[in-house]
Amino acid sequence: MPPWSVAAAQYAARPGGVEENIRHHLNFIEHAAREFVDLLIFPENSLVCANEQIDDGAGLAADSPLLQPLQQAAMRHRMTVVVGLPHRDAQGFPAGALGFMPDGGQVSCRKPHTGAGDWFTPCPEMPVIGSGEYSFALAVDTPSHEEALPRSAAGLGASLYATGGFVSEASWQHDVMYLQRWAHKYGMAVLMANKIEPLNGGYSPGRSAFWDERGQLVVRAEQQELLVIGRRAPQGWQGEVVPVR
Repeated sequence: MPPWSVAAAQYAARPGGVEENIRHHLNFIEHAAREFVDLLIFPENSLVCANEQIDDGAGLAADSPLLQPLQQAAMRHRMTVVVGLPHRDAQGFPAGALGFMPDGGQVSCRKPHTGAGDWFTPCPEMPVIGSGEYSFALAVDTPSHEEALPRSAAGLGASLYATGGFVSEASWQHDVMYLQRWAHKYGMAVLMANKIEPLNGGYSPGRSAFWDERGQLVVRAEQQELLVIGRRAPQGWQGEVVPVR
């Protein structure tokens, strides 16, 4: 197995707006760079707080100058960085993700609204990123029990299925059960990055986790801001948790 280091950012968005959260992202990226991380996944809508209004200030276009520091950090550290970004859309701002690539490129994904009350649509723009043993698929605001996307990712040869979520305390056990199932069923490592924030009167508890291709739990965090890192080595995956201050 060729070496590869992937990380979930267990992250609490700051209430000061997008610019404050970009600075907070950069702190996570610097910590990840010191750990030689190749791929860093932030949770859903990581650039805004869950209880903040998603308006024109938060629904950034992918080419917004505000996002340039993130692109520059990805290039400087030779790291792929995927952030949660509310995309502008005529029908509102569905959850989305934007990937900053080490070569200066970007990959963008959002989950379109079908208009029929069904918000689940596998993202056509970002099915698998990378190639061979360094490829990953990203689930954007996708219910963990929905099998279509992990099945598609495995069929396309993804080495890793990554999800940046906002999983509540009440649904956490349900979600991780399915993510572990997809890892085992499709022989594909699975990484979950979860926020730690209040959520609709409840709480998103963190507990970001990583499973290997056999569905074995490699590492799981508890509650605080940190990096959950999976390191692939010839003998298999190893995990560690690194606090972020």
